[in-house]
Amino acid sequence: MKAKLHGQVQAELTDLVALGILSSKQARKLGESYPAGAWDLMSLARWFTILGAVAAGAGAMILAREQIGWQALADGGLALSTVAGLAGGRWLARAKDMPRSGGAAELLGAFSLQGLTALLAYQLMPPSGNWPRLIGLDAILTMALAYALGNRLVLVLALVNLFVWFGGSTGYDSHWGYFWLGMDYPSRFLLAGFAALGLAAAHLRWLPPGRQLFSRVWLHFGLLLINFSLWFFSLFGFYDGHVDWSGSKGQRVAFTAAWAALSVVSLGAAGRTGLGLVRGYAMTFLVINAYTLYFQFVVAESPGWWFFHLLLVGGSMLYGGVMLGRLRPKP
Repeated sequence: MKAKLHGQVQAELTDLVALGILSSKQARKLGESYPAGAWDLMSLARWFTILGAVAAGAGAMILAREQIGWQALADGGLALSTVAGLAGGRWLARAKDMPRSGGAAELLGAFSLQGLTALLAYQLMPPSGNWPRLIGLDAILTMALAYALGNRLVLVLALVNLFVWFGGSTGYDSHWGYFWLGMDYPSRFLLAGFAALGLAAAHLRWLPPGRQLFSRVWLHFGLLLINFSLWFFSLFGFYDGHVDWSGSKGQRVAFTAAWAALSVVSLGAAGRTGLGLVRGYAMTFLVINAYTLYFQFVVAESPGWWFFHLLLVGGSMLYGGVMLGRLRPKP
């Protein structure tokens, strides 16, 4: 603090000399009482520290590249990042009472673990082209990690891996290759969605309080799978092979009605249980269903009235936005 004040005095003396109020000799004499050398020395020490750290880090990277190799360096870095993320997350949550920061650090460790498995698979296993196997392994590892840590963020990552593995593996099994959302595949995701809802209920009923919070993640996952599956069916119908959109009108109407019925049932369930999450999904996808129905069976049949359709759709969305804004609780 003193060094900073001395520096300000020295700057003022320099300005007084420039204005002709003091001579250089007078300013130098007065400045002797306010030495600023300590500040300059600390600034120089700080810059030496920064530049030294950068140079040392660059030297360590070059040495590691020459003596170890990039692959081993990447393996070691990811392994270290995994351990640091998991251990650092535990320390932040327990020692520093920062559970959110700790959970984020553990998620970083889980990402590093997934990267490490991918890198090791690339280095050690012969290429087979069946990438879902690796994603399945990551799903198992991250799922086990999520339950061991009690971390819902890591569980979200595990469920993303599970979703990709499930779709990819069914694609390989049916020889569709990467077309893993073929028209008969939404039925599999629909069943998987109801299974996820069952797991959400099981978490609430049988697991201890620390793991009951996982039920919300499973509930999100199940509702997304169910609604997206029915959305695909309402757009294309059900086909084992290629899509023939023009010949599936009856199927699309039936799936649209089934999707709307599910939303209505969900609203009733939300009213009985008080689950706002279920109500939110039901309302959101009910609106999406209505617009999908309109575009499929009204707009598609009258393309010459496109300007009217734009006015109607845009106006309805504008009105809905204004009404939702009015319903928002005031602070």
